[in-house]
Amino acid sequence: MLIAIVVFVIALIIGAPLAIALGLFGVAHIATMGDATFFNLCVQRMFGGVNIISLSCIPFFMLAGELMNGGGVTTRLLDLLRSILGHVKGGLAYCTVVISAILAAILGSAQGEASLLCRVLVPELKKDGYPEDFSGALISAAAVLGPVIPPSTMFVFYCMLTDVSIKYMFIAGIVPGILLAVAYCIVVAYKAKKMGLNGTGVKPELKKIGKAFVKAIPALCVPLIIIVGITAGIFTATESGAVACVAAMVAGLVYRELDIKKLPQMLFRAAISTGAIFLIVAFGNIIAWSMAKDGIPGLIMTALTSLTSNKYLIILIILVLLVLIGCVLDMASATLVFLPVLFPLAISIGMDGVHFGIIFSIMISIGLITPPVGQVLFVTSNVGKIDFNKIVKQIWVFVIAALAVTAAMAYLPNVVLWIPRLLGYGG
Repeated sequence: MLIAIVVFVIALIIGAPLAIALGLFGVAHIATMGDATFFNLCVQRMFGGVNIISLSCIPFFMLAGELMNGGGVTTRLLDLLRSILGHVKGGLAYCTVVISAILAAILGSAQGEASLLCRVLVPELKKDGYPEDFSGALISAAAVLGPVIPPSTMFVFYCMLTDVSIKYMFIAGIVPGILLAVAYCIVVAYKAKKMGLNGTGVKPELKKIGKAFVKAIPALCVPLIIIVGITAGIFTATESGAVACVAAMVAGLVYRELDIKKLPQMLFRAAISTGAIFLIVAFGNIIAWSMAKDGIPGLIMTALTSLTSNKYLIILIILVLLVLIGCVLDMASATLVFLPVLFPLAISIGMDGVHFGIIFSIMISIGLITPPVGQVLFVTSNVGKIDFNKIVKQIWVFVIAALAVTAAMAYLPNVVLWIPRLLGYGG
């Protein structure tokens, strides 16, 4: 295992793509196991890792993000929210959190949401006098809602590996997503007062709100169709990606901002994003399989349980590990490599599969905005043209707020599970 880790670190240092680094890790680990016949199964495991029907929604989610960006959906949502919240202190910051929660019901990806929010909101925040460091931290933190509020690609990976119901995972993500959004709004209220972030000063007018609402109806229908459709059983969670694409395209055509001539470019970018994810999944599957063959999950479980038999301390250890993992690896890699290790441990101490899935997803997502690495921070820095170190200084208050909410949910499972149980979940 040590040799495999060294190979992985060296591959990252020399600039190898993450998928290739993961592949080298898997091959090196298999080589140290001393059975050459395992190499014959590598290609089979790679193909088997991506030949799963539940993953078919991912390319649709990627395309939905492209259609949202090019169809004017985000702009209409922003106009509506500004007409309602623009007058309060930090009004545009509140709008950023709320619009991120709405877009999360369509995009399902933290990096994709951060990129989209930067293109739309960074100029608006700058125009309203918001410091760029706070703007970058706010957008990065808000993007974490992407993998939490359903539908979520993170949930798809989790359910693929654990056989937990995707439907109930999606339903269970609603309350945690709302609680995270509320926590961010509390942070915004504190920062707005401390930094003097004034609103427009113009009181909301019912007439203007009504006009903005009418214009935003097609945009609002996109996430509403997806959430209601999944909850009511009209279509499956896997099919929701295709529905998101159709809904986003219709909304873009209604607004007359979706350029059909640019559709091939959107398809190409979505294909590139999907290919990168699937390559990580394929190589990650080799690692997960080789670690299982080598008995590593059992060794880690034994090591942790030997430290303490206290359920609550084990949960705390898991939470810390997940944040550290999320700092370094992307969500797909972290899930494929570490979930086979941590899931049996969580179940053995009495955690519910859906409950652990929500906590796992949120903590990995928080890792994406936690320095010194934090992949979403790099996305925001690059797309928003904001200095990375400036974002880091402002992100900590959002990280602490998110950790506090998630820790509370980890120890209070009913907060996560009450809606799924209300709708028939037996866990």
